[in-house]
Amino acid sequence: MSKAIIVADFAYKGPQRKGRGTGPQALRATLKYFQFRDTKNNHLAQSREYERWHDHGLGVHYGEIFGNCADLQSKHVLAWTWVISPAPDLMALVPEEQRRDLVCNLTERVVHDYYNERGFDLPEFSYVLHSRLAEAPEGEEPLEQLHTHVILPGTVPSIAERLPVYNNKGHDVLFREIATQHFSNALDEVFGPEWRLLREDPEPEIELPKPPVLSDNFDDWLTL
Repeated sequence: MSKAIIVADFAYKGPQRKGRGTGPQALRATLKYFQFRDTKNNHLAQSREYERWHDHGLGVHYGEIFGNCADLQSKHVLAWTWVISPAPDLMALVPEEQRRDLVCNLTERVVHDYYNERGFDLPEFSYVLHSRLAEAPEGEEPLEQLHTHVILPGTVPSIAERLPVYNNKGHDVLFREIATQHFSNALDEVFGPEWRLLREDPEPEIELPKPPVLSDNFDDWLTL
């Protein structure tokens, strides 16, 4: 099984603006994007009854999340932004009515285990579940690509004072390993080990869903 079954990636926004897409204004714009950009690429959110943010202490609205990130920032990190995106062809094996819960549960397990493996207490976090149609070869129907965007502060709680968290080069390997193991376990439980046969032949790389670099003007990207 040489091809990835899930993409897990992290980036961050620093407390200082150092160019386009950086600093507090960029974080605020990104949070707005996650919350309001729905009609073109995120058909889940076309229903106004759909719960956008899953709150685990960081907030249920972009303004609240931004304020908490500002309060809990470290010297170099205003907020961590994660993407967790299972492979669409494998998610297609999961009954449709179970897919959203699977991705949400997977996201929460990855957050918990990653910080536990790093020796940190669990930080506050919020995440949003997005859906889009993945690119497909000519003549084939595109598959739904469910994925989450996770927002975490730059620090974690501790007994004495909050501790800064930095994700360095080696930590991305741990991150991917944890995400891969949890998704493998979920597929085993829902579908059985036969899903591994789909990874015996070469598969295209999973395209990582990320928001574009946004301007600081909300109206500019709302009409994209």
